Amino acid sequence: MDVRLYESNHGACPYLPDREWVTHAFALASMPASVYESLLEQGWRRSGDTFYRNRCPGCGCCTPIRVPVREFTPSRSQRRATRRNGDVRVEAGPAEYDDEVYALYASYLQSRHPSESEPAPQGFVHFLVDSPVNTSLMRYFVGNRLVGAGWVDVLDDGLSSIYFAFDPAEHRRSLGTYSVIREIEYARELGLSWLYLGFYVPGSPKMEYKARFAPHEVAVNGEWTRDASAIRCDPSPSRI
Repeated sequence: MDVRLYESNHGACPYLPDREWVTHAFALASMPASVYESLLEQGWRRSGDTFYRNRCPGCGCCTPIRVPVREFTPSRSQRRATRRNGDVRVEAGPAEYDDEVYALYASYLQSRHPSESEPAPQGFVHFLVDSPVNTSLMRYFVGNRLVGAGWVDVLDDGLSSIYFAFDPAEHRRSLGTYSVIREIEYARELGLSWLYLGFYVPGSPKMEYKARFAPHEVAVNGEWTRDASAIRCDPSPSRI
């Protein structure tokens, strides 16, 4: 198996100010679930057929986080999100291309980045349909109307949450929070132990929501712990 690691500098960090975003990455056409799961605890993530890890100079804040699904207890606000979406039906199936899902994804991106052009279908396919692992697409419906779509990778003993998009007109539903709750339930239904939520970044408003799913564990130096104080986040990164 020929694996070539490459480094990319993406400019400013999207999570914390005055920091530089650098990744190490490689691409594979397929990967065993057991290998993928071990990479997650080392800080790797997946985007399309590319596996990447943040290796930013002077910073180690991106910390893998996972939820033990059998122990998860929703908070009051999370219970409200569940009640608010009591009319939502969720269907899980293979992560195949679907015009309706693509349209939802494009609408969601336009609402988040209005100055950017509409994403091309090819980019959508490369990002969320082409997968070197077993990936499920979770569709969220109100009646027959699609209001959300989420992608999760199926591991030997967990799910890895990849991406979630929702109808911008439904922003009051807290569908992002609700989708994590449904992914936790889906992992339970499959008899799995964990939901991997990607990176947790202390001090980042974009990432604070992940720590609200409790209990949770973070991986520090490849070891999982429930002690958040073990996270080593350098307070004095090199400036761009």
